[in-house]
Amino acid sequence: MKISIKKLIPYFAFTAVAAVLLIIAASFYAAKGYGKRFVFIFPSVDEGKYVLETRYLKNNPNKDYINFFLDELVLGSGLERTKYLFTPGTKIISCFERNQMLYLNLSADIINMGHNVIQIKDGMELLKENVYKNFPDIKEVQIFVDGNYAYEIEKYAF
Repeated sequence: MKISIKKLIPYFAFTAVAAVLLIIAASFYAAKGYGKRFVFIFPSVDEGKYVLETRYLKNNPNKDYINFFLDELVLGSGLERTKYLFTPGTKIISCFERNQMLYLNLSADIINMGHNVIQIKDGMELLKENVYKNFPDIKEVQIFVDGNYAYEIEKYAF
């Protein structure tokens, strides 16, 4: 049983091209990266416990990382056994950082309590803790609800 080398050349060429394309695709994927790593803290349905969720957020040309992070946080967890920070439908109207202070304006939907949602004040505290853990350069968060001042807490030691 003799195998002709001339018959194997197309198979070898196809395999070589496929390997080169795989290497090129892998290098483009590695160069693009997963994005920046953030840890989200969500309240658990078990009272007094928290669930940590790690997400990689890619750079968005329309938003900076803190806006993107807060949008994801307000949407809620992707896991089943967690509660919402705020009533579903709550939106971020505006968000900006100046002099190590974050100004956050939430929609009035936050006032409506819903099913599987923690208390509003607890949700704001947890939002601030998430911000302080993921953005250590922010020292203070001021939260507004539909343009009206909610309250502020300075960052001490979390």
